[in-house]
Amino acid sequence: MSISLARSERQELCELMSTLGPDAPTLCAGWTAFHLAAHLHLRESDPVAAAGIAVPALKPTAERRMAKLMAETDFDQLVAMVAQGPGRLNPMRVPAVDERANALEFFVHHEDLRRGGSFDVRPRVLGAETDDLLWDAAIKLATRRLRGVRVGVLLQRVRDGRPTDELAVVATGRAPVTVSGEPSELVLWLFGRERAAEVRFSGPVSGLAKLRARSLAV
Repeated sequence: MSISLARSERQELCELMSTLGPDAPTLCAGWTAFHLAAHLHLRESDPVAAAGIAVPALKPTAERRMAKLMAETDFDQLVAMVAQGPGRLNPMRVPAVDERANALEFFVHHEDLRRGGSFDVRPRVLGAETDDLLWDAAIKLATRRLRGVRVGVLLQRVRDGRPTDELAVVATGRAPVTVSGEPSELVLWLFGRERAAEVRFSGPVSGLAKLRARSLAV
């Protein structure tokens, strides 16, 4: 039976937010768990605020709406709203749409909260099906995010801490570089969480320099 990564990550993230409280730090600069909950709710309920995530001109509007929501809504209530999910008429209520739109969003933000504190937090041990989903997602994500990087890039899958012979060419070019990691760690790296993601880089110096110069911040 196929799992819903979006649904399971939403549930686990909301449980963790409730446990850690509104002031818990995250990997998102300047954001606490309270900011994260507000962001997730607005993303599903406010089209203008959601557009502000990707459209620079709308970013100030999105920030104002987030501040207003946080001022008017109790943290626990806000977490409950995120856990409940979007309204009945929202397309994200459709399971297939929810999975496409939210699986990586909730997975990455779950790790933002898990790893945002001052203590060393190890990657989670994920089930085989989840691991496969994230491996496929990492390949698709890398082909988009590394387009035009002008260096060859291969992703190498790591299982149980050991590199495997599973390789995916995600960018073509000279001085090819290999990025090795568990699928979950590769996804985090591709979302700009390099300081927290456990990945390894190998290849010629020129290729490594070009790849590291590429901003993956989201």
